[in-house]
Amino acid sequence: MLAVTAVSGCAQERVSEVTLEQLSGAPAAFDGERVRTQGTVQAIHDPEHYWIETTPRNRLAIRPGSAVANHVGEPVVVEGRFSWHPEEGRRLQVDSVMAAEGP
Repeated sequence: MLAVTAVSGCAQERVSEVTLEQLSGAPAAFDGERVRTQGTVQAIHDPEHYWIETTPRNRLAIRPGSAVANHVGEPVVVEGRFSWHPEEGRRLQVDSVMAAEGP
């Protein structure tokens, strides 16, 4: 796992580069951490819900969905605060989104 530094104001906080497979396999290990990961944006519109995935098992809900709404079907790199709860699943509070090089 590669760690990089992100600058937020004057404070520096570690950002872990992880795969969706890592987040799916050990979500508690990353709970509350800032992460950068990538996947293809998917959506359901009723009720509105956005996520990224590499496989159906490796999914990550995106909050707010509006951050990725214009990228449905496209690969993206997202960065933000990861959270996990056994009943609510895996989520990312997104700070940044950019197009990925490939799927």
